[in-house]
Amino acid sequence: MGLIETDETNKFTFEPFAAHPFYTEVNRALVRQALGHLSQKKDNQTITVVDMACGTGAISRLVIEEMERQGMLAQLRLIGVDPSAEALRRARKGVDEMGLSVQVEFIQGESEDLPKLVQNVDLAFFCNAIHLLTDKQTAFQMVASILAPEGIFACNSAFYNGTYATGTDRFYRLWTRRAVAWLRKEHPEARLSREAKAAAMQWVDSDDYVRLYQESGFEHVDIVQETANISLDAWRDLGQYWLFIEGALPGVPLAQGAQALEVAVYQAGEELGLQEVPRNWLQMVGIKK
Repeated sequence: MGLIETDETNKFTFEPFAAHPFYTEVNRALVRQALGHLSQKKDNQTITVVDMACGTGAISRLVIEEMERQGMLAQLRLIGVDPSAEALRRARKGVDEMGLSVQVEFIQGESEDLPKLVQNVDLAFFCNAIHLLTDKQTAFQMVASILAPEGIFACNSAFYNGTYATGTDRFYRLWTRRAVAWLRKEHPEARLSREAKAAAMQWVDSDDYVRLYQESGFEHVDIVQETANISLDAWRDLGQYWLFIEGALPGVPLAQGAQALEVAVYQAGEELGLQEVPRNWLQMVGIKK
């Protein structure tokens, strides 16, 4: 994915944000939306599912839960791929703790390594990360290359044009303004970079995603927009994630940016009288020709 993790960025992870219940429900909805297209599979066929950039296995566990609920767990072959050995260790531990008999492999590698690792995949997930890629077209084509005919590609994002629920723009503007003001007071040496613009902030429209699917060989594209209510505590946790910090406060040291965003999110919430802020999530499923 071209996202360079370091010892410092590993202190500012996505995991606390992903632990909030709303996040699980958003992704569970996508898993069910995608698996709904597998109903034509015969009972004796293996169903190969790839969880790209699987991290600590949150999506992998949702896939296992849903396949068990649908009585298809014995058919499942699940492959999780992630560059982080520590994340994969935690993913394996999480699956083991489920206590289910399931065929699972966790492989250390980048998503672009997938064509060398697996072919004829029935379903690929790439959750909450597609917006991080500057070259989305290549990513879609790579996924298409590993899918079997009528294979399914599911991804989602809360970073796109349309993600702000009506009337919430002022929250984001105020959050950023208060964070910048805090930095100027507490760390006047910190300077925002005018040149840097994180990939996460380079958003596209839902129509652009439909085009990406279609140009990559997917004929049926099912896009749903869901709204999640996100608490200030969850926004605080997102503000501790290194990629979000780089997007909101480019050029600022991560520790200072995280502290600024934590203080500021509660200031913004108090000024606007908010305990939670809704956010739209784009849930996308495409079927290969």
